Amino acid sequence: MVFLGVGFETTAPTIAGTMIMARQQGLTNFRVLPFHKTVPIALAALMDDAQTRIDGFILPGHVSAVIGLEPYRYIADDYDRSAIVTGFEPVDILQSLLDMVRWRNEGTPKVTNNYTRIVADGGNTKAMDIMYQVFQTGDALWRGIGMIPGSGLDIREEWADMDAKREFGITIEEVPPLPGCKCGEVLKGIMTPDECPLFKKACTPAKPVGPCMVSTEGSCAAYYKYKVD
Repeated sequence: MVFLGVGFETTAPTIAGTMIMARQQGLTNFRVLPFHKTVPIALAALMDDAQTRIDGFILPGHVSAVIGLEPYRYIADDYDRSAIVTGFEPVDILQSLLDMVRWRNEGTPKVTNNYTRIVADGGNTKAMDIMYQVFQTGDALWRGIGMIPGSGLDIREEWADMDAKREFGITIEEVPPLPGCKCGEVLKGIMTPDECPLFKKACTPAKPVGPCMVSTEGSCAAYYKYKVD
């Protein structure tokens, strides 16, 4: 059995825990193909990109429930921008936007937690311990961005017997963007979805061209559904 390990720090601890349980139970036919990515390093890559114009970040509450606030501190310290851990209710998002505008006007960038009902500033240390018992930092390919060093999670050598990449000699190659698709630019905030020449024409939720239109969580799919012309 090969399990496809996808997601961010939110899902990685549960997959690591599954691997630990499989070893405890003596299973020898279980492998994981890891595609995990981590958020903080990717945010730095976005800010280092000369094309982006990012004033601040609404940080994902589910990821932050695992890693806490500390991995984001550099955003204010090194890049002079604000970042706010935010929940998923409309009032959560509006509050964080208000705080971000206020701090930008005041010239006082901060990294704060507006999702305290779920996220502890120190994160979930047990989940992180389990995650890093099995995984270690590695390089990762990001859709529309390319390779970001240190932004992924690879299976440690001690767990090589459960690593499908090693077992089956799998290599991951970067896929070139689809002709005309501007998903990468949308993901980086360089353009809005409706500025893509394919949006609502060749590319719709019923017939998506690029990955941003495939999922209901995709930027283009959300823009297609909610934007008022």
